[in-house]
This record gives sequence, structure tokens and C-alpha cells, in this order.
Amino acid sequence: MSPFRVARISMHTIETARLIIRPFVDDDLDAYHQQVYSDPEVTRYLPGGRPRSRQETADILNYFMDHERLCDFSIAAVLDKSTGELIGHCGLHQFDSGDVEIGYSFARARWGQGYAPEAGRAILRYGFESLNLNAIIALAMPPNLASQRVMQKIGMHQEGITTLYYQTELVLYRLARADFQPDSRLYRVIP
Repeated sequence: MSPFRVARISMHTIETARLIIRPFVDDDLDAYHQQVYSDPEVTRYLPGGRPRSRQETADILNYFMDHERLCDFSIAAVLDKSTGELIGHCGLHQFDSGDVEIGYSFARARWGQGYAPEAGRAILRYGFESLNLNAIIALAMPPNLASQRVMQKIGMHQEGITTLYYQTELVLYRLARADFQPDSRLYRVIP
């Protein structure tokens, strides 16, 4: 029996030069757990700050799939286009306040290869062009300089420190739709 509840999938698939970004499906659990939530280095800066059990990873995927059903967007699976391998996640999450956050995490073997900025640019474009969002925020723990560099590379601007999210002190970045400039990199939305 699948550990996932049935969810209506409505977010589109996004293609970039090297990536496919698509809603999570039941069959992603084992690869996602192995690539992201079982690795202490990858989870160090994710909410909770520790590796998760397979069941906890299933609960996280359920949350993403429920969010997708409620909001028509969510954190999504990121696949290497050339191999089909699930290498991480990137997508959008809406807080109860209405703020929409971009979030991303990648398998340690994929760090430093430009996947986070590539996926991040595509998700920002999707958020502004397809979802018509007015602004998107990003959050990072202060020592997570690599994530903050990604936020800067994708055009986001630091606003300071906040304690409004995840019950901890985080660096807040923001990008308004009016300030977003899409570039000429491959970006295609597949219905």
C-alpha cells in the first residue's frame, strides 16, 4: 500500500537546459529519501536540521502533495534531464500569512554544479508568469552562505533577519514581480 494520500496534481512540469521540475509522485519516496532526507549534510539547514526516517520523508512528501492540492503549486521534484535521476527539490510554499517562499535542496553529489540557481530561476519565472504572484521570499539560516549565494544569483534581495517563519532566526530575501527579469535560458512549461 502506498504511503501517500491521493492528491490532485495541477502544477505544470517545467523544463530547463539540464532539469525537469515536476510535482512529486508516489514512486519518488525512496530516491528522495536517499538523495535529500537521509544525508546529515543536506538536512543540516532544512527545517528540523537532521536526517529523517523514511516514514518522516513520506510525511514530508504528503505535506507537499497536500499543499499542491490546496494551492495548485508546491515544492516539486527536480530530475536530471539527461538521466531521469531525482536529484533534489525546488518549488514554492505558501505560509498561512500568504507569503510565498521558494525552497530548494539538492543531493550533496550535485552541489556546486549550478543546479540550484537553474531550478530557482525557473521556479521564480513560473511563480511570476504562470501564477501571477506579486512577490516571492526566500529564507536561510544565517550560516548557510551557499543558499544565500543562490538567492543572490537568482536576483533576490536581502531584507535582513526575521523570526516570523519556522520558529527560528532566518535571513530573509525577497523579489517583487516588478523587479524580476527573465533571461534567455531555456525555460518551458509543459501542461
